[in-house]
Amino acid sequence: MLAKNREDFVVDYSANSNRTPSGPANDTGEDIVRAQHDAAKIARSQIRAQARAPRHRVNRKALGRTLQSIDIFAGALLAVVGVIAISGGQPGAVPAGELFPIVGFAALLPLMLSTLGLYRIEPRHAIIWRVTRAIIATASVGATMLIAGFGTAPDSIGILAIYCVVAVSAMTLLHMVYAGFIGHWAKAGRLARNIILVGATPNARKLIMANQGSGTINVVGYFDDRKSRAPTQLAGTPYLGTTDDLFNWSVLPDVDRVVLTVTPKAEERVKHLLEKLRALPQQVILLLDINGFNPETTSLDDIVGVHTARMSGEEENLGRVFAKRVQDIVFASLMTVAALPVMALIALLVKLDSRGPALFVQKREGFNGRPINVYKFRTMRHDPNAQSKKLRQVELNDPRVTRLGGFLRKTSLDELPQLFNVLAGSMSLVGPRPHAYGMRTGGTATANLVAEYAHRHRVKPGITGWAQINGSRGPLHTPEAARERIKWDVDYIARSGFWFDLWIMIKTVPALLGDRINIR
Repeated sequence: MLAKNREDFVVDYSANSNRTPSGPANDTGEDIVRAQHDAAKIARSQIRAQARAPRHRVNRKALGRTLQSIDIFAGALLAVVGVIAISGGQPGAVPAGELFPIVGFAALLPLMLSTLGLYRIEPRHAIIWRVTRAIIATASVGATMLIAGFGTAPDSIGILAIYCVVAVSAMTLLHMVYAGFIGHWAKAGRLARNIILVGATPNARKLIMANQGSGTINVVGYFDDRKSRAPTQLAGTPYLGTTDDLFNWSVLPDVDRVVLTVTPKAEERVKHLLEKLRALPQQVILLLDINGFNPETTSLDDIVGVHTARMSGEEENLGRVFAKRVQDIVFASLMTVAALPVMALIALLVKLDSRGPALFVQKREGFNGRPINVYKFRTMRHDPNAQSKKLRQVELNDPRVTRLGGFLRKTSLDELPQLFNVLAGSMSLVGPRPHAYGMRTGGTATANLVAEYAHRHRVKPGITGWAQINGSRGPLHTPEAARERIKWDVDYIARSGFWFDLWIMIKTVPALLGDRINIR
């Protein structure tokens, strides 16, 4: 039977199965149902292949803090220029009365901008509204400081007025530039989280409808295991298949959150889905309530962040992410400078030892399971067709390993080029080691051996890690070894921090040099 609403087109296969066969004599009702199922499966595969989620997104909270930092710096710079201009190049000679309005402008402006919500990035807000608020904030602070100048420095009111006009104009122009970038990124969908919904429920429909025109989140599609009850489109959002299809979906690495829209009252179904979805690297949240949503007073991002229960994954910590990135850049830069002569020598020796390039590039699993190119010094004999062959882990006395390659692997010097991965941002100094796509352990895909395997993708992969200094290095040839590696990786993610990372880096060299057991 067909639903009357074309948007919510549903094929009821149970009804079709009871029809009297028509057509060629060899057609049966089962054949028709099978053909319909096959056609629907092909259609879903095509829709999944065509689905796109915006990449290179901008974190709105981080952007707001960045703009605030720029404003503080710009205000301080204007204050310095103003003091130098008023003093004629002798800042120490400026009376306190003249100094007060200039310093006051630099101090009060970020507070006023924050009060008017200029550091809360909302994609649904028009550019003109953002610019208007910026003009109100800068002009009011400038006027206030000018009035204060009449009392503190009446003899210098002329030059203070010029300073206030210049400062207000400069800060307003700066916020017009901000507004232009924010508008461009909002239009491109880069300011919104990419989410997928699980469950064709009334809550899912409400969420999709509330999001239309807001640009707050990107609802890429929805999944539901009950194929016979899932419309091909739910309020304009495509049905992409079952949760089994979700795990094999090529766009999954670009998804930020998985929102389970099944009502919490359906306890058994929720429990079953959570057990299954827990294996994803993305944060999985259970939508509790969307009733009473008012787009004028509440961001839909708040709905997907507050009116939910986080069932899997860690809440994003911008401070920790920023600190770790600074740590990576500083330490990796120093290490790269120190290691450049060694890397140049190794590259030359690799070229002299065997035919082929000095560097080996392989696609591996990065943050959120995204593919990244990982660089290593080549330690095996060059095979131009290696990419098309079945992946095979290194074994003891592997004939593919060159003479120099054996030494490089034992000392882990072949990993040195990954410092460039760290500087580029695709890897970190410390984290779970990046595994190759399709890696197998004992003939079974490693990802299928451990339920928490995808959890290791919740942070960037590292050159070294907690598992490595605890003896879990090299290839994984048994399920037990795979489970042990993942256990250390998940434990690291729970404990990661600056001092813990530093401890792991310090322990890495003695742990590697003292290892005579693991195959590398």
